[in-house]
Amino acid sequence: MVDDKLFSIIDFGSSKLRLGVYANYLPNSKFISEEDCFYTAKSIVVEDNLKKIILRTEKEIGKHLKNIDVMLDNKECFSVDISIKKKIDNDKIENNLIKNFIREAKILIESNNIKFKIQHIIITNYNIDGKDYKYLPNVSFVKNLVVELKFLLIPFSIIQNIKNTFKKNHISINNILNSSYVKSSHYLKYFKNYNTKVFLDIGLNKTSLFIYSGYDLIFFNFIPIGGNNITKDISKILNIDIIKSEELKKELKQNNLTFLNNEDTKDLLIKIIHARIEEIIDLSFQNFKNYDILKNSKSILIFTGEGSKILSKNSIYLKEEYDYFDDMNFFEENKIIVCDSAYNYSTSDQINEVVFVPKKQKNRGFFERMFYLLSK
Repeated sequence: MVDDKLFSIIDFGSSKLRLGVYANYLPNSKFISEEDCFYTAKSIVVEDNLKKIILRTEKEIGKHLKNIDVMLDNKECFSVDISIKKKIDNDKIENNLIKNFIREAKILIESNNIKFKIQHIIITNYNIDGKDYKYLPNVSFVKNLVVELKFLLIPFSIIQNIKNTFKKNHISINNILNSSYVKSSHYLKYFKNYNTKVFLDIGLNKTSLFIYSGYDLIFFNFIPIGGNNITKDISKILNIDIIKSEELKKELKQNNLTFLNNEDTKDLLIKIIHARIEEIIDLSFQNFKNYDILKNSKSILIFTGEGSKILSKNSIYLKEEYDYFDDMNFFEENKIIVCDSAYNYSTSDQINEVVFVPKKQKNRGFFERMFYLLSK
């Protein structure tokens, strides 16, 4: 039995698949499942693990999944900033005018990044006759308008890979969301006492940085370095294999190094990790210029992602230029929090995010649908 009223979301984390289904008839209005998943160099998803978590979820909820939203972050994701400026000639700003601005910017981004798909379009600022606004004001007699936008992009090849995998499970994809962005926007509510929230999400092969002033996103950056690079550093410098290097890293997270009975080696291990973390922080903040906002407001640095867990029980020393934070936090994520972030994002109004509604697919008739399934 298929239920179109279900909202389902799957998150491809660095080492886990998390599948959440939301419906009123379920206990607590949701069912959330998790499956370990280890990626290979050539594959984004492990099909057996995906099939396993889908079948288990369908059995538990008593219905077949038909459509799903996907949360994904990847080291090949990147962002582009663009400003569109127009003379209005003393006219009033209307929604259609803003839509045309955004459409023009979208065409420009797509034409210059033909191998990439836009995941998110975020309006970061309106400049009306030299005055900045976070939200579009109701003003008349405008002469000049500048709309500042941020675009998050992901390679089409990754999207096609995912679509093909879900197609084998007879599931269509509604949206592919950037997981670091969606999660950070959800986690803001846990840090209401801080004016500036800085999220550093360290994944397997990438790190994402998102900086918010209040609830407004003011900066983000992606770099292709993550927890896997720390494991490789340990392997190379200590001259041990990758598996033992990963075990050492996990044991350090628990402050329980049974592999090491030599304090000098333990100190070297910590230095290796700190050196790579320092590089990750440096590269993440590389293009960030507004350090005054960290100096002049109550700010917090929040570490998220599986790659940051190694830091939670060990000392972190920040360089002088990052020593403006009033606090640091190692945010403990779990399957419920992660899936809830996508559900809340998809069911809430995102005031400064642009949504282009795709054309609905024509419903297939019974025999046409049967032929479609048999032809897979």
